[in-house]
Amino acid sequence: MEVQTFRARSMQEALEMVRRTLGPDAAVLQTREIGRGALPWLTGWRDVEVMASTGIPVPQRFPEFPASAGVAEDAAADLDAGLPPGEPPFDPRIPPAHRLDYRAKFRQDLKTDPAERHSLVEQLAAGGESEADLETGLLGLYQALIAGDMPADTARQWVRRVQGEATDEERANPAGWQACATRLIAGEIACSAPWEFTPGVPRVVALIGPTGVGKTTTVAKLAANYRLRERRRVGLITADNYRIAAVEQLRTYAEIIDLPLEVVSTPREMRRALDSFSGLELILVDTAGRSPSDELRLQELRSLLLAAHPDDVYLVLSAVCSAVGLVRTAARFRPLGATALLLTKLDEAECLGNVLPLLQGSSLPLGFVASGPSVPDDLTVPDRQRLAQRMVEGR
Repeated sequence: MEVQTFRARSMQEALEMVRRTLGPDAAVLQTREIGRGALPWLTGWRDVEVMASTGIPVPQRFPEFPASAGVAEDAAADLDAGLPPGEPPFDPRIPPAHRLDYRAKFRQDLKTDPAERHSLVEQLAAGGESEADLETGLLGLYQALIAGDMPADTARQWVRRVQGEATDEERANPAGWQACATRLIAGEIACSAPWEFTPGVPRVVALIGPTGVGKTTTVAKLAANYRLRERRRVGLITADNYRIAAVEQLRTYAEIIDLPLEVVSTPREMRRALDSFSGLELILVDTAGRSPSDELRLQELRSLLLAAHPDDVYLVLSAVCSAVGLVRTAARFRPLGATALLLTKLDEAECLGNVLPLLQGSSLPLGFVASGPSVPDDLTVPDRQRLAQRMVEGR
């Protein structure tokens, strides 16, 4: 029995060497990957080594096809094998370079066959319009929503709704499908009402959320807006004793805006700080960022919020987060008493389709949106029409 070893850059090259050297009846005994070069663990370069022999009989695993078969028998065999009529069956004796690539053929047929494209559109939009309208309208809308970071299932939901609720004018306009989607999505965005102030009773507003979403800067924006523009008496409380220089950052803002600041770390200190601010109109509470998966830290945050007894708890989330991440984070922070959403970093987000599942599934209204670092200019109340337009058009 003659055993030979072949080494090549890929498995295909090694098997071609076996076939050329030992013939098509050679048996492969062993294959493995081995490092190439002096430092394969550093470079990642790998070769394939194949051991083969001609002295070991290997049973044929493929059926033999008769060379002289009639046209009817060939067609029946093709159907039994799941092949298109007239296509040759797989034969291992044919070199790989001369075999028909059925996967590539299927992809090409899918691109060129209008019937296949039409079935895709029917699946997305449930039919009802002409193929041309669906191609340029609803399918284009679906592709735009997907390109705008909207999850596929959410995009399909809105395509079907747009098809059922579009007006005649929107159907006649080439851009009408997107206009309809913008109108419908804008109607689904719930926004919170403006704050109301009761004389002699301070309104307590707390901001919670994961790390790195911009809570401290957002607190400064809210404080500057209500102190400088609304002429309200505002106080600041920070419980962020974990992040380096977080207290100093808020203290700097407080000195610039001329606001009192209290630093707390326990529920008792929280109650004491609130008592010292009893003569104010608005008290803003900044909390430390918490990981949604850190249950212990979330419970610590819950105890602080119970001591603060806030009128509003804003869940601050970043618009650059994925749709799945936003939904999961909201689900973990929702039990802490969140009453509204506050989206930051809209200026960094290329698209906003990822935000729609959050607004639909959290049952929380949207209170504020932040689109930059400037204090207080880059914090505004949400414009539902503009947000919906960015979700649909990706701008």
